[in-house]
Amino acid sequence: MSACRLLLLGSAAVMIAGGSTDRAAFAQAADQAQASPGGDLQEVVVTARRREEKLQSVPIAITAFNGTQIAEKGIESLSDLQHFVPSLEVRQQDRNAQNFFMRGQGINGTAGAWPGVVSYFAEVPWIISGPGNYVDVDSLQALRGPQGTLFGRNTTGGAVLLDPKKPTNDFEGYAQVTFGSYARQAVEAAVNIPIIADKLLVRVSGSHEVMDGFTKDVSTGQDLDNRDYWAGRIYVVAKPTDDFENDVIYQTYYSHTNGGSVLLTGFNPNNIPGQPKGQFVTLFGLGVAQADLAAQQALGPRATDTGDMFPLDVTYHWGVIDKARWDISDTLTLKNIASIQDMRNRYRVDQTGIPQKLLQVVTPDGWSTSWEQYTEELQLQGKAFNDKLTWTVGGYLEFLHPAGQSLATLIANPSVTVVSGSVANNADGPANQSSRSQAVYAQGTYDLGDYIEGLSFTAGYRYTWDYRSISVPAYTKSFGPKICTQIGGTIANNCTLSVGSPFQDPSWTLSLDYQYSPNTLLYVTGSHGYKSGGFNNNAPSLSLVQYGSERVTNAEVGVKSDWELFGMKARTNLDAFHDSLSNAQRSLSLQVIIPPGTSTTESLVSNANATIEGIEFDGEIIPFEGLELSGTYSYNYANYDGPVVVPTVGSFDGLPYPAVPRNQLSLTARYHLPIEETYGDLSFAATWSHRSHERFATDNAQQGDRPGYSLLDLRIDWRSIFKSTFDASFFATNVTDKVYTLGVYNLYNTTGTVADVLGEPRMFGVQLKYRFGPDKQAEEAPAAPYTPPAPQAVAPAPKSYLVFFDFNKSDLTPQAVQIVDQAAANAGPAHVTQLTVTGHTDTVGSDAYNMRLSRRRAESVAAQLEKDGIPSSEIQIVAKGKRDLLVPTADGVKEPQNRRVQIVYDAPTS
Repeated sequence: MSACRLLLLGSAAVMIAGGSTDRAAFAQAADQAQASPGGDLQEVVVTARRREEKLQSVPIAITAFNGTQIAEKGIESLSDLQHFVPSLEVRQQDRNAQNFFMRGQGINGTAGAWPGVVSYFAEVPWIISGPGNYVDVDSLQALRGPQGTLFGRNTTGGAVLLDPKKPTNDFEGYAQVTFGSYARQAVEAAVNIPIIADKLLVRVSGSHEVMDGFTKDVSTGQDLDNRDYWAGRIYVVAKPTDDFENDVIYQTYYSHTNGGSVLLTGFNPNNIPGQPKGQFVTLFGLGVAQADLAAQQALGPRATDTGDMFPLDVTYHWGVIDKARWDISDTLTLKNIASIQDMRNRYRVDQTGIPQKLLQVVTPDGWSTSWEQYTEELQLQGKAFNDKLTWTVGGYLEFLHPAGQSLATLIANPSVTVVSGSVANNADGPANQSSRSQAVYAQGTYDLGDYIEGLSFTAGYRYTWDYRSISVPAYTKSFGPKICTQIGGTIANNCTLSVGSPFQDPSWTLSLDYQYSPNTLLYVTGSHGYKSGGFNNNAPSLSLVQYGSERVTNAEVGVKSDWELFGMKARTNLDAFHDSLSNAQRSLSLQVIIPPGTSTTESLVSNANATIEGIEFDGEIIPFEGLELSGTYSYNYANYDGPVVVPTVGSFDGLPYPAVPRNQLSLTARYHLPIEETYGDLSFAATWSHRSHERFATDNAQQGDRPGYSLLDLRIDWRSIFKSTFDASFFATNVTDKVYTLGVYNLYNTTGTVADVLGEPRMFGVQLKYRFGPDKQAEEAPAAPYTPPAPQAVAPAPKSYLVFFDFNKSDLTPQAVQIVDQAAANAGPAHVTQLTVTGHTDTVGSDAYNMRLSRRRAESVAAQLEKDGIPSSEIQIVAKGKRDLLVPTADGVKEPQNRRVQIVYDAPTS
């Protein structure tokens, strides 16, 4: 109730602010681009519904950034992103493997569990999260809530969309170098090559970075947590005809580091009744456990002792995406998106954080894990009923399987019994899992403006068929003979357990949105998603080998508004949600009986119901020209609705819900110095982010609470230094040198250890960037906002009027009608003999689509002129599309002013 009440109060405040301002002024502010740095709100285009739309007009909770904002905020990985997106949490157990949690939903268990939040690169589910993905990007969007209708893989928590920069008709690019703490050196560059103008365009980009590690291994002398990676991308656009376009994207990433640090933070002293003794204490004694923990605490957070482990982390990834688009007609577009990816990783890691060999995963040769993924999606988009219905239908296929043999050797103490799929001093492979996903979907949005102006209804449905299988070594082994056994005590053929099963479920979405004013959107949404079931590598009985699908039903209300009060421009987006989870997937410590004793394994079960609800805020305000203030906030409350009852095992009551910080907050201030324009744009920025304490453990018996923390980042940017094409930046991250946790190896009930993966310490750096291409100074010159002229008796010839349009729209707004009427009224006194009506557009569609849209805009203006009494014989219609230069603005966001039709008088020279 509190979340809903807060949302209603916020909605009322925004509506009062919006309602008290003239709607015409709202529209004019929305259509004009930023006049000077820090002077106006930026318009953001998103693809949350698989088509280009304005962020403020989409009834979905979204946080979005363009390429410049990503650089200014220092977003280089998923861990950085969580400080700027409400309800987003990132867990990681090494620097190259990062998992999203959004609204408390993510990978809730063992390897092979389906994610609750999926990352997409160029509309394809991406199976790697390294920093090379953030090079030369156009936009980044974080969608909150179930997104299982239009996107390829079902997601219960949300989706993160990353789009690379697309080739253009300009020969241009940039080169950037970075120097920083821990001997950091990085180079990044991109070049855009129009091989054949409008027909064959190429963009090549890449980066390379090295940095010493910030954690010292005192036994080997190695620097852990270092960086050494290469990333590259080739993007080719072919347009053989105006109505057909094919994009091919090749991307590769290679990283070879000393691995990440794992620091011992706790152990199981066997003081909890009914819990098994941790193997650490069993093998080495309580005194050794206490001494190891004391030794780690004495070393501090930036040193560790791995014995003779020599950790390692090598990752190699490549992927190819082919996107074909055919504009069949003005209202029908066919798209096909196909991809292939290959990801391989070799690692050595000590999951316990102690120097003794208790549980070390190593790979002597070959790859520890290797995956291949294939996707194919066919999509048809269109409009009907005089453009009132916008619809999308499609089909999707995905196949993920191991790419050859994977070797993961588990080094354990000779006295440790290793169970079911974990191999002691043996090079047998780990569990091999494969999955196939097939789906059909349809979604449409209908404009109900004929009944209530500004009202729209959206409905979508998807049905997915998944099939998952696993093949896992099944035996027990110390350092003696291998004993074949199947889970549940039955002898397995060739010491291998192989199982597979289908999973299927529908997903749907329903939403009603109301454009209360040109700059205020209200919406209510209901959606349903599901996350496929799967199989446990280890389980105490045959009945628990398989776990079921998780389902979530979401109810959400929200308001998005751009408004102005006493000259201050602001944007406030607020939503409240309620998620009901059934068959919630979670990891539990379950005992395995192995005569003469017992062991404990982590298994995923799906026998719980849960509720997650909260509020989310995302906004910015410009108190005066030059100062930009932005902030995010989220409150999330999650709990299980009752005990988790596991057949043959028992009831688990009062379990904590992990990965949900109750409060998350970030505040950013950027100030542009009021210096002479010839000096360039010099700005200072500070970002403070805070997240409250959270639970990393899944059982009450485990150590898992981590305190909340706050981070402070500072940045100075000097763009267009002395009106040149050089930029310079200085940055400082984690200025207060806060020690905080990003992930945990919580083996409290198995080995008996708890070890943390920590975030980065304080770092400083400088960046230098050179841009080349068309005259950037001319393009970035400030453009004065257009103000419609007052009616006059006689107008000088030639006379020009500008009529602005909404994003991807060709219908006249009420303000546009006034301008056209004005132009027609002044045509007679000016003795006009010819009016040239020129349509422009800024959409990123094909050339054919752009030309048709610009012509429709010109035709809309011409039709209104005819209504005003101008003969059609005196009106000449010209369509420009994107073939002419964009209208320049100060901040580089040129597109909004190109959504226009220009009316020019051709009067007698006499």
